[in-house]
Amino acid sequence: MKNIIAIILAITVFSNLALADNCDWSTIKAMPNGDFEYSPQLNLCVGNLVQQKQVQTQQLSDLNQAIDLKNLALQNADARTALWEKTSDDELSRINKIESDSKQSGWLMFALGAGTVILSGFMAAKLVHN
Repeated sequence: MKNIIAIILAITVFSNLALADNCDWSTIKAMPNGDFEYSPQLNLCVGNLVQQKQVQTQQLSDLNQAIDLKNLALQNADARTALWEKTSDDELSRINKIESDSKQSGWLMFALGAGTVILSGFMAAKLVHN
């Protein structure tokens, strides 16, 4: 991404230099009142440079905004990933707890069943011998 931005900025800078090279800047004359006098062709060159500067400023603003949006998207993606990891860890611990409770319930049911059979036998033996 940085390479693309660097290429775009380089193209805009070099395009200004190309426009500036077509102009003869030596024809500018200083006036006694502090103003400058230059030819209509040079006036067009200056106007083109000013417009290019405004376009470059807008392009740079757009590129910075795009970079900010990209960084925000990456930040949100990282937050979503962290939330997903936390959720999956929580779900895994819940599943492990359910499996553990299920095994304990199985042993408890077995013990209660065995106890019921033994007590039933004991009570039946008492009834038969009385």
